[in-house]
Amino acid sequence: MSLETDFFGRSRPAFAKMEAAGFQRTESGYRWQQDFMDGQFRAVLEVGSQGGIRGQVIDLDTGEEYLPIRAKNQTGEFVGSVRQEYLEVLAQVRDAGFVPVDFLYDQSNRIAAMIEAEFGDTPEFPWEKYPGNGTFKSRVNGKWYAVILTVAYGKLEIGAEENPRDPEMIAEVINLKADPEKIPALTREHGICPAWHMNKKHWISVLLDDTLTDRRVMELIRESCWLVSGKAAAGHVNADAWIIPSNPKVYDIDAGFEAGGGSIEWHQHNNIKPGDEVYIYSAAPNSAIMYRCFVEESDLRYHGMFVETKGYTRSMRIRLIEKYPKTRFTLGFMREHGGSPVRSARRMPEELLRAIRQREEG
Repeated sequence: MSLETDFFGRSRPAFAKMEAAGFQRTESGYRWQQDFMDGQFRAVLEVGSQGGIRGQVIDLDTGEEYLPIRAKNQTGEFVGSVRQEYLEVLAQVRDAGFVPVDFLYDQSNRIAAMIEAEFGDTPEFPWEKYPGNGTFKSRVNGKWYAVILTVAYGKLEIGAEENPRDPEMIAEVINLKADPEKIPALTREHGICPAWHMNKKHWISVLLDDTLTDRRVMELIRESCWLVSGKAAAGHVNADAWIIPSNPKVYDIDAGFEAGGGSIEWHQHNNIKPGDEVYIYSAAPNSAIMYRCFVEESDLRYHGMFVETKGYTRSMRIRLIEKYPKTRFTLGFMREHGGSPVRSARRMPEELLRAIRQREEG
C-alpha cells in the first residue's frame, strides 16, 4: 500500500467536485498538482476513472521523484519536513475533492450500506485504538451479529494457494456467527476462514475483498443476525420465514413502501418477531410472491384500515429487501414446490423456501 492509498484509504473521489477542487480532467481520469516547501517540491496526484490514486513528489531542482519520503527508514529532519508538508497538502485535496467512507474496501462499504438498508443498522466504532473496526448490533438484544475488522492477510488462517496476496497487506474481514456444525464446511469455502480474534467454535471471518459475492455475504449476515437474536432453529430452513397475503385491489404495496421510505406497517399474525423474513404473496391478477421483507419491529398497536372491519389490534413494521417480477415466483412455481394460494399468514413451506433461495442464488 502506497503512502497515498493509505492516506486516502477511508475516502473516495467525489468526481463531481474534482474540477472545482483544482483537478484537471485527463484521458484516464483527473490530475492535480501544487508546489510546496517554498517551491522546492511539486506534489502531483492522479485519480483514475475507477478511483485509483497515484501520487508523486517531484524535486524541482533535479526534476526527479523524491523517493526518501516513501522509505520508512528515512527519518531525518529534512525528509520528515517534506513528508509532513506533503501530507498537509494531501489533506487539503481530500477535504475539497473527496468524501469520507467508513471502511477501506469497496465491498466493506457496500455491505455496510446493505446492512443499513435491510436491517436499519449502522456501524458503531467502539475502539479508539482501532477506529476502522465497526460493529453491528441486534435490535432484539443488543449483541453483535457482525464485526468488520482490519487484519494483515498473513494473520488469517487461509492457505497460501488460496491467498496469494502479500502477507503484510491489510485485509478487511467481517466476523459472523455461524452454526458450529456448519463451520467446518463454511471454512472450506474460498473467502471464509476461522474467526480472527473471536471464538472459532461459533464465529467465522469472511474476506471483504470481493472474493465472495455481496449476495453470499448477505446470506451469511442474515444467518448470523438470526443466531445472535436467539431466533434461528438449527437445521430448519423455514424457522423464521413467513408468507403473508396481500390484495393489490385493496392496497398499493409499492406506494406504501415509497411513502414509508422503504418500510410499511402491516397487521400482524402469529408469532412473527423482529429479525424474521416475510414474503408477501400478491393475489389475483398477480397470483405470485412479489416481495421479500425483513421485520424491523413487531407487537405494535395497529393503526391500519382494518381495525373496525377485521378487528386487527397488532401490527409489525417490515422493510423491503427485494421486489420480484410477477413472472418469477408464480402460483404455478409455488404449487410445484409444495406451496398453494395464500389466504392467511403462515410459515413458509420448507420446500418452497429452498426453491426460492436456490433460484435467487442462481
